[in-house]
This record gives sequence, structure tokens and C-alpha cells, in this order.
Amino acid sequence: MIVLAGLLLLGTAVPYLLPRDALTPLTGAAIWLSVLVLRALLVVVGALVLVLYLPATQLFQLTTHWCIHAVLPFFATHLGFSGHRLGDAATLLPGLVLGLSLIWAVFAVWRTARTVRRWLHRNCLGEGPRQSLIIGGPDVVVVAAGIRDARIIVSTGALAKLDEGELAAGLEHERGHIAHRHPYLALAGSVAFASARVLPGSNDALGRLRFCLERDADEYAVGRVGDPVALASAICKAAAGQPPTSPALAGLAGVGTAARLRFLLDRTKARPRAWVELSGRALVVSLVALVVLTAAATPALARDGISSVAAAGGSHPCQG
Repeated sequence: MIVLAGLLLLGTAVPYLLPRDALTPLTGAAIWLSVLVLRALLVVVGALVLVLYLPATQLFQLTTHWCIHAVLPFFATHLGFSGHRLGDAATLLPGLVLGLSLIWAVFAVWRTARTVRRWLHRNCLGEGPRQSLIIGGPDVVVVAAGIRDARIIVSTGALAKLDEGELAAGLEHERGHIAHRHPYLALAGSVAFASARVLPGSNDALGRLRFCLERDADEYAVGRVGDPVALASAICKAAAGQPPTSPALAGLAGVGTAARLRFLLDRTKARPRAWVELSGRALVVSLVALVVLTAAATPALARDGISSVAAAGGSHPCQG
């Protein structure tokens, strides 16, 4: 258990030693998605320790022997509260919070996807350029909407304010999100973050994942249209009307706009050093292996914990 927790902590800390913007976008996305999953697994393992292993310790047994209703009879007489349940509540609370966080994350994504579908149903004006859908509005809006059946959405404001090159680059950027399955990666990262949010730095890891996905879409668009300046100009024009970022709605401006513009306008920054990229890919393999190892070991930890709780079970006299 201690060795596994140490490996998880090491795996979540090592990626911060690499330069933030020195990897290709896909390698960076793989690293930070793995980090989020490892953080979520670390929280799950911690919850298992509290729920299944802590009750079997002598300290827990000694603590719960002191029943609050024996010390303060008011709780038992007037409120019907028994101190025997205090230890149980303390151990079950982390698991309950973790389960509620996961349910809320899934519900939030479902609600956002449903809101996007209704928004398109109300505002769609018809087919647009390159198999996109047109919506009304003066803002420059170019987004990939949806997860399973994602579509590219462009506003009438974007059609009016973007020139031909900018519009083509913006549409290819959103096509990159869909072609590389970014909505699914963003969804996985959001679900993992729901479990890992209690750990410091998880929000930063989620932001880095989203930044890498936006950079990957940028590189996809530049590879298709061959004009990074046009894409940079389109991103600047879209920044003012940027909708909130979510797994079901990836806008052109996205996150990390200033850093992305530097990569687009100075293409030498977009080509990482070979040794750094090789190190990043080796780190991805190591993190994925650690994820698999932890996921495989978790059921065994749960079984051992249940056995230890059963062995330590039984009633005990109250002291007070």
C-alpha cells in the first residue's frame, strides 16, 4: 500500500519537471491525461484506506470505544444519536463525497451536451461552409459542439468578420478537435478531475490538458491550410465572443490564447528538441503502465481491506 501510494505521488510529480511547452501537443495531452487519472486513482486508494483499512487499526478501535452518547447522554436521550455510528460516518464520508463528485461530473457533462443540442435546435439557420452549421449572432463564434456526434458551428458574425483564409483556418482548427477525438479526451480528463479535485494542482493539470488539445488542433489546422498567421488572426477575432469551454463545446479561442499565438507566430517554438520529445514519450509509457498497475491492484486492495474489517469486527463495550 505504501509503495503504491509512493509510486502514484511520484508519477503525478515527475511531469512538472519537464518544460511546460517543450513537447508536441499530443505527447503533452497524453501526459496530463495520465496525470489526472493517476491523481483520481490516488484519491480512490486513499478512500479505500479510510473506509476499509482504518477501522482495523488499534487507534480507530480505541477512539470509537469512547461512545459520545455515554459521555453526553443528551445525544442519546433527546436526539436518538448513538456514538457507535460516529466512526462509521467518519470512514464512509470520503467514499460518499467521491461518489457524489463523479455523479455530479457526469451530470454536468450530460447537461451541457443537452443544452448545446437545444441551443443548436433553436438557433441553427442551415448548412454552412465545409459541412458546418450556421447560427445567428454578431460575435465571431467558431466551435466544435457535441461529443459523440460533434459538429462544427459557425456564426453569421464569423462569416462576416473573418476573411476567407481566417475562416478556413478556424474551421480546420475545429475539424482537428473532431478528427483527433478531443471531446472524448476532454471528457475523460473532466471525469478524472472530479475525483482528483481534492488534491492541490489538479486544476492546473486539467488546464494543461486543455491547452495541449487546443495546440494540437492548431497544428492540425496549420498542416491543412499552411497559414499560421491566418489562424492566429482568427483566434484573436474570436476571443471576445468565446463561449465557455467544456468537453461538449470547444471554441476557437480556447485556453492559453497568448501562448498559442506565440507558437503560431514563431514556428521554431513549435518544433521540440528530439531528446525532450523522446523523454516525454518515455514518460507517457511509464505513466500508462502505472495507471494499469494501480487499476489492477485496486480490487485486491479492496478485498484485503474487507477481510481486515471482517476480522476486526464485532461489538465492543462503551467507555465513558
